[in-house]
Amino acid sequence: MKENKRYNENIIAILFIGTLSIVSCNTKSTEQIESPTAYPTLILKAQEANVSIEFPTTLEGEQTVEIRSKIDGYIEQVYVEEGSVVTKGKPLFKIDANSYLQEVNNKKAAVLAAEASLETAVIQTKRTAALAEKKIINNYELTSAKNIERVKRAELSQANADLSAAKSKLAFTNIVSPINGVVGSLPYKIGSLVSSSAPDPITTVANTKNVFAYFSLSQQQLNSFLSQYSGNQLKEKFKNMPAVSLVTADGETYPLKGKIQTLSGVLNASTGAANFKAVFPNPDAKLWSGASATIVIPTQLEDAILVPKKAVFELQGRFFVFTVDAKNVAHNTEIKIRNTATEKEYVVTEGVKSGDTIIVDGIGNLRDGMKIAPIASLAKK
Repeated sequence: MKENKRYNENIIAILFIGTLSIVSCNTKSTEQIESPTAYPTLILKAQEANVSIEFPTTLEGEQTVEIRSKIDGYIEQVYVEEGSVVTKGKPLFKIDANSYLQEVNNKKAAVLAAEASLETAVIQTKRTAALAEKKIINNYELTSAKNIERVKRAELSQANADLSAAKSKLAFTNIVSPINGVVGSLPYKIGSLVSSSAPDPITTVANTKNVFAYFSLSQQQLNSFLSQYSGNQLKEKFKNMPAVSLVTADGETYPLKGKIQTLSGVLNASTGAANFKAVFPNPDAKLWSGASATIVIPTQLEDAILVPKKAVFELQGRFFVFTVDAKNVAHNTEIKIRNTATEKEYVVTEGVKSGDTIIVDGIGNLRDGMKIAPIASLAKK
């Protein structure tokens, strides 16, 4: 009997411990469900914002001249290197001149022959005129002699013209720089055959004392962009536009500021875009004609909704944030952003508004519909 009683007591103890374990597990599960993860949040607020608009741009020297050969021939000398600074009249290339020098000599000989023929014709005309005056010959002979003299004068003129053309071709064997500037690439080396009909230049010389940066705005962007600046005419608006910056292809900000100067009067027929030109001083020749860069235009916005960049994620070209509703549930929300931004924030045009709460950090671990514990919501100031 005692053993049975003890056996029953042990069974009851085991059941009691098991029950406590189940209750403990259920309590822990309940606690886990009722304890959502904490996330920092931000209450959005419309405000004034100084932001920047960025546009891709292509740089072009103040004056860029393509250097082409006006004659056919082989390059005998290259006097410059890529990137050399040259002055107007400085030799760039020398083309083999032997054939052209021979042609000049041939044309000189032709001129001498034409001069001799003309001299003979002149003498013959004078002699015929004397005979005609004495009625020894008729006027027909005199007229014929004068015509021969005119033909010989014409032949001399043609010979002189041919000689001038030959001298010009000989002069073209020396290719010099037409302007002050910087030499571009040199695809043709010594021994290369160049031609007057070649599609590509043998090099370029660019005057880059000032560099033009060209960029485009769509017709929709144009009106909103110009409306930011006071003035009834474009000249007045350009005067009131701020200085602009330039970011080179390697990500460096060019130290000197530029100024927007002109707007094309005609929209591009194929793109519907308006073309702007900004001018940047380039005293140290750090900017290259033909280079790509980004032009940065500062601007001020009223009632802008700014969202931290770390709170935004991109999916297939679309942008999203996690908003938080009154029950602290996170919702995956698509937004649209402007092509303006500050260093750390996007400017949002659609998707969220002033007063909405968003999650600003740790979004990689969030899921749509997940309940969170917001850390003291902060109003953007």
